[in-house]
Order: sequence, then structure tokens, then C-alpha cells
Amino acid sequence: TILAVIATLALSSSVLGGKCGTQNCGKDTPCCVKGFCNRNAMYCAPFSCEPENSLSADSCWSTAHCTDHTADFALAASSFAQIADYKGDTEQVKYVSKFEPSNAKLANSQLELTLVKLPDSTGFGAVVTGTRAIQYGTVTAVLRSASTSGGVVSSMIVRNDIKGDEIDYEFVGSERGSVQSNYYWKNELDYTKMVRSPALPDTTQSYHKYQIVWTPDSITWIVNDQAFRTVNRADTWDAAANTFKYPDSESYISFSVWDGGSGAKGTSDWAGGAINWAAAEPFVMGIKSVTVSCFFKGNETTYKPPTAV
Repeated sequence: TILAVIATLALSSSVLGGKCGTQNCGKDTPCCVKGFCNRNAMYCAPFSCEPENSLSADSCWSTAHCTDHTADFALAASSFAQIADYKGDTEQVKYVSKFEPSNAKLANSQLELTLVKLPDSTGFGAVVTGTRAIQYGTVTAVLRSASTSGGVVSSMIVRNDIKGDEIDYEFVGSERGSVQSNYYWKNELDYTKMVRSPALPDTTQSYHKYQIVWTPDSITWIVNDQAFRTVNRADTWDAAANTFKYPDSESYISFSVWDGGSGAKGTSDWAGGAINWAAAEPFVMGIKSVTVSCFFKGNETTYKPPTAV
């Protein structure tokens, strides 16, 4: 009967849900990430989960919005957890390792992200991400890069993976005396917009204070309290597209170390070529603290930017 068919379809949709790669996520593994389904934080946390491909849009954990905080990783009661231990408590846990096996840990009075050598001589690194999203505000980190060899890339990023908006600092091993700044809109990877900081003491040996000040109208990059670059939203207007190409999506703060030297030629050249594993294996990025000051205080409704002048 018609009722039987409707009931069957309803049951199928409740079990199968959205298409996740070549499979459908079910009620026991409702969350989709890159073609795989599961139910733990690695899959269901909002910084990774794909709601359109999961069992339902409600399968992904809800987004926790920005609150002011400082994570001092030298303190015993730290705000870092491994992703396997994270249950969604954003009040206690401010930062989590994003993958397993995890190469991130608390050690030596800091949060350490390590790039290790695999049997094929490529590197496997680490990503740590904030558990609360931010849409405008000031992000301050005191850190030391891991990039003591060409090919080793260390990063401090504010990014929305789904929409492709990004603001970043990138450290490459061939340029230990500076840091690169860039921003992207909707995954338009325009590398010509990269600007280097002024000369710095060796970023792999010295800790520096790196800040991103992001407002609805401008982005400013600051190192050791010295601003060296500002991008104004007004200057990103694209008349042909009838829009501002300015990062404005609610995003997540992350830190990473990764092997750029084994990537495609363009990436490898930018990163400084293949890693010299004899240089300083393992390669360790050290983060002493992260401070966030939200533009919109508390869990307020996020900003919706205009699309035209």
C-alpha cells in the first residue's frame, strides 16, 4: 500500500541518511567526515563534521561560539585534550588534537606539535584546533615554529573549512627569519597576496607573539606588538563578482605542523624542498599560550555581512 511504501522510505532515510562518500551514515555512526562515518568527536565535532553528508543535519554537534579566554599551556589545569577524550565540553577544553594517531601533547610547559618521519621518508605532523568558533576578534599566540628544515611548514590559521575562508601565518624552513601572512576567500588560493613580516630573530629558536586582529572592516597581522600588514575589506571589492572577497565566515583557530616538501612541485618549492631529516628530527612546534578576545561578546548571533556596496 501507499502507507507501507511511505513507512519503508521513512525507515530507510532514518537509517541511511546523507551520502558520505560511497556509503550512507546510519544511526550508530551518524557523522560523516571525508567519506567515513562514525560517532566520536573526530567525526561529530563541528570543526570536522559534514552535516549535509551525515545521517541528518542534527547529527553534527552544534557550533559553540566565541568567548574570551586564555589557554596557558604551562598550567597543570590546561585546556587541551586529545580528540579521543573530548566529549564536547567547550568550557573545560579549549583546544583539541584533530587527528589520531596524535602528535600533539603537553610537555616542557607548552603545547607541542611534532612532525615525525614515516617509513617512506615523508612526514606525519599534527593539527590542534579550537573548540569554539570565532567570527571577528583578536587571536594572540606565543609560539616557536618547528620549521628548522626546508619542507617543514608550521601554521597558525583562522579558517572555515566548509566555506574556504582563511587568515593565516605560515612558517617555512627556508625562511627562518620571518613569517608569511595571507588570507583567502572561498578557497580562492591567490598566493600573490602573501606578505612577509619584517626580519625576526630565528622563529625556530625564539618565541614570538603573533596576533591576528580581525574585524568586519579589516584584518591586521602583528608580531611582537608591531603591526606589519593591514587588509581593508573595502579594498577587496570585486566588481565582476559583485561581492567583497573578504574572509567573513565564522571560523576555527588552528595550529599545525606538516610536510610541505613531499607535496606537489609548487607546494614543495614554496616550503623549501624536501625535508632534511638529519637537520633536527623530530621537528617540534611549541605553543606557550593562546588568547582570544571576541569581537562579538559571548554567544551572540553571528554577523551577516552585506554582499554589495
